[in-house]
Amino acid sequence: MKLATTTADFRVYSETPAGLVRLFEGTGFRFLDLNLYRSIYPQSPFLDDRWEAWIEDAGAAAAALKMGFCQAHGPDGNLHATGEGFDVFLGATVRSIEACARLGIGNIVVHQQDIGGFPSREYRRQNLERNRAFFEKLFPAMERTGVRVLIENSCDRHAPTPQENSRNFPSTAAELLDLAEYLDHPLLHVCWDTGHANIQGVDQYRSLVELGERLRAVHIADNYSDADSHVAPFQGTTNMDAVMQGLLDAGYRGYFTFEACHILRDGRDWPNYRREWHYRGQKVTRLMDVPVDLKRQAVALLYQIGKHILQEYGCFEE
Repeated sequence: MKLATTTADFRVYSETPAGLVRLFEGTGFRFLDLNLYRSIYPQSPFLDDRWEAWIEDAGAAAAALKMGFCQAHGPDGNLHATGEGFDVFLGATVRSIEACARLGIGNIVVHQQDIGGFPSREYRRQNLERNRAFFEKLFPAMERTGVRVLIENSCDRHAPTPQENSRNFPSTAAELLDLAEYLDHPLLHVCWDTGHANIQGVDQYRSLVELGERLRAVHIADNYSDADSHVAPFQGTTNMDAVMQGLLDAGYRGYFTFEACHILRDGRDWPNYRREWHYRGQKVTRLMDVPVDLKRQAVALLYQIGKHILQEYGCFEE
């Protein structure tokens, strides 16, 4: 199994994917998850005719460093929305599939979304129907490019904030398979997020085995089961033995891809914000964020953590 990590590890240090890629030099990682989650913002190059050069520069940067992209993550947005905001989100999601094709990326994670409400049978039916109404709009791009779209397990609460009728579909392997089967497309598969699963409190081993051949990617992250902290294994309560044995018994053949971008956390990173402090009437921020050189060392440590995990189970590949 080969190690990979998300380009979001360095998202606060560069505004371009090419700049992010270059920051991985010397960390050990050779395979990257192209994270386009925050690509929708005012004057984003990804939303206009600059997008092709933006993506091609990332590919060139990776090639120059003998790195490659193994998967991607689609943009953030509300797939149940209407109007101009939805049109921009849909267009950016289709474009992210096309970007994957340009870079030879076979899999992209696109978040499904819960409709909210009381968890009744009607709630489940509407979740299936309304998610399908969105994903069907991606089918032509998937078929044109051959890029597979992966849906991902969620969790009922990503942060310990009060909410009514706490349910978030799909947050178990069974619910994820139900949605995948309802969407019913040969290029539609699933991704398992170990951080979400740890919050949900599900059996990671049994879940992974149940997903079986549908499983095409993973997001490896840890937490204390209270918030989606995106820290590294051994920084939380996730049982990595259960994860590893589950991947092996499921016959998983994909990459061991980290989404642990908060191994060192900047002060403004959701969902755990660093407390502010004022001195003589002025806010002090000298130690609020992580300097890039220190973050690069942390990402290099993340690689060593992953290598240790895979070597312990005899499946590490360079």
